[in-house]
Amino acid sequence: MMNHPSPQRPRLLLAVGLALAMLGAIPASTFAAMPVEVENIRLGFGGSDVFKVGAWTLVRVDLKGGGSPFRGFLDVTAGDDDGVPVASRQPVDVPAGEMRSYAAYVRIGGRENQVSAVLYNENGKWLGSRSRDQVMRSEPTSIPATDPWILASGRPQGLDHIREVVGFKRTDRTTSELFITPIDAGSADHLPGRWMGYDGARAVVLDTADHATMEMLAGPKGQALVEWTKRGGHLIVSVGASWQAVKDSVLGPVLPAELTGRERVQSLEAFDTFANSTKPITPPGSPPHMAAKLEQVEERGGKVLASIAGLPLIVRGPVGFGRITLIAVDSEEQVFAEWTDRGLFWIQALDLKRNRFEDEATDVTVGGASRFYATGVTDVASQMRVALEQFPKVKLVSFGLVAFLIFLYILAIGPGDYFFLKKVLKRMELTWITFPLIVSLVSLLAYLAAYRLKGTDLLVNKVDAVDVDQTTGQARGRSWATLFSPQNRDYDLAFLPTPVDSGVVEPLAEESTGEPPRPAAGYEVLTSWFGVPEMQFGGMGGANGRFSFAGSGYAYEPMNSWERLDHVRIPIWSTRTIGARWFGPAPKILDSDLVPVGFDRVGGTVTNLQTYPLSDAVLVFDRRVYLLGELAPGQTLNVGLKSDRALSGELRDRAGSYLSAANPGADVARGRADVVLAAMFHEGESRRTGQEQALGNSVLHDMDLTGQLLLGRPMLVARIKAPGTQLVVGNASDKPRVEQTTVLRVILPLKKAGG
Repeated sequence: MMNHPSPQRPRLLLAVGLALAMLGAIPASTFAAMPVEVENIRLGFGGSDVFKVGAWTLVRVDLKGGGSPFRGFLDVTAGDDDGVPVASRQPVDVPAGEMRSYAAYVRIGGRENQVSAVLYNENGKWLGSRSRDQVMRSEPTSIPATDPWILASGRPQGLDHIREVVGFKRTDRTTSELFITPIDAGSADHLPGRWMGYDGARAVVLDTADHATMEMLAGPKGQALVEWTKRGGHLIVSVGASWQAVKDSVLGPVLPAELTGRERVQSLEAFDTFANSTKPITPPGSPPHMAAKLEQVEERGGKVLASIAGLPLIVRGPVGFGRITLIAVDSEEQVFAEWTDRGLFWIQALDLKRNRFEDEATDVTVGGASRFYATGVTDVASQMRVALEQFPKVKLVSFGLVAFLIFLYILAIGPGDYFFLKKVLKRMELTWITFPLIVSLVSLLAYLAAYRLKGTDLLVNKVDAVDVDQTTGQARGRSWATLFSPQNRDYDLAFLPTPVDSGVVEPLAEESTGEPPRPAAGYEVLTSWFGVPEMQFGGMGGANGRFSFAGSGYAYEPMNSWERLDHVRIPIWSTRTIGARWFGPAPKILDSDLVPVGFDRVGGTVTNLQTYPLSDAVLVFDRRVYLLGELAPGQTLNVGLKSDRALSGELRDRAGSYLSAANPGADVARGRADVVLAAMFHEGESRRTGQEQALGNSVLHDMDLTGQLLLGRPMLVARIKAPGTQLVVGNASDKPRVEQTTVLRVILPLKKAGG
């Protein structure tokens, strides 16, 4: 008797299949039993979990111990600009049943990219992972890379009114938006312990009348804020009744004036002039106000921006590569809250510029070049990457030729094969042999042609921008490298800073057979991916949390540091750009004897102390630039005898060199150097209108020292042959071929007029 299958069996099999499919769709980490639980994953400054795309961000992970103590490792991962996860590792030690909080710093490459916590045991065995979406129910607030971000501690009155000022309102999606985020200074866990946590901020405002703000300054969290300022940040400090506490805090030694007490003033009308206000902050009949006494301004290198009856009320001065603006009145006072033009005041105090993308940017031509907005290039950083991706030794095949070859290929495997077998051989069954032969032959020819056109060399385009402050003996730098890989390979990449007077001329460093080389003592290096802010595929503004051909991920090394990148996958015949920021001691580059002449000019001499020439040298002071040409080793030049012109005009004339860098025969090295110069003095370029729209500078804004120019700091900029860093390329099959470009900027002291 034949057994017929039960009619219920197909349904049962279908149900089991669906259950297995659903089971496979759930991440394995959901079912993984871990010895500790990930309780929280918080981003940025806590509360609403705010972070800026592309900037270093504080991530706090709370771990709760289980039934026994746990020792192992925690990886905090975040997707880069391609959505590839990048891991930052640190050791963890969680007692049984207790809670421990761990801080990590990562860069999130897109608004949709995921942040996760991954746990390993002491032997490096994977135990499980939790993404932020699995742990937290709230959505984080992502600030686009193109938009300025202001942080505020305390209760400074009127900051939000900046958005109501013409030129700072967001009108459409092409207009950048100003974000203002309050700092929860009352919770130490919500504050960065390292300067990197403030990386995305354009400025930080401190209301020192706030008790929590003063407590923040009293500890190591305050030192992190000072270090961020020295590295290029802008700190705005309002001081009133708490002047003594501020003087005794970590801010005291770096303020642009010495706080010596308080003094009564009849009015604050100096603020009206400072803000270009038509509505007085203290109308006639207003009671007197108390203001902090700011002294020793000139001795500390400060500049008085507003004063009344000889008493400075607003002072701005340099601190390292950054600035501090000191306001002698508490910003939480009622007089600020009632002032109609308080938004105008904060625009000046923060030194904000009118929205650079408010005008229509659809029909743009510069110097007869093509419309660069049509190609998605709207930022200096994007133009830098375009310049870095120019490899003259790699021959590109035009789209027309590729389309023609594809047409011939289709003819060969289709009509050509058919008529050959039918009319010549008259045996159609042989297509089982001819078809794979044609496919194999075309594939082999394409492979050989690609190798001949693209080569077998590992190529590197490298740019270093080095800043030296001769008044403080400090140096900082940025380095970028684009690698063109002739094969699928995972590379270990790092930058080693080299003093520009060390005599090193080789842009590469050999990888040792033992431990990877590390920066010299006294240097701090942050190496990471380099992304652009464009709102398109491949940019940090696009939807980049999707997919990538760049491998399963890579990591920052060594543990709890960011000196190098390990196992960065670069597919065959493709490129990858990485970047680094570094800080350390600086040698003396130049001798100078510069004095101010008149209102905005400078005179005196500069002498090259190095053994190499300074090419294409310019001296920038205030809004003028002096064209020095080449400064030979040991040569002394009199600046006053050289021709000078407006800085904005020089920057505009140089724009053509990098906007046309993709054209055949262009001076690619000159173009890369001019891109660096554009980032160094971006705000010195006058606003363009119509068909000369200026590029933005959101990613590299910390390089812009135009604000320090206005504080009377002369700067010499030149191209040099010596590299600012050496690139270490691990796991390479052959020694890379490097094209090096180095731009050096030296901040020089300025003597008093007649002194």
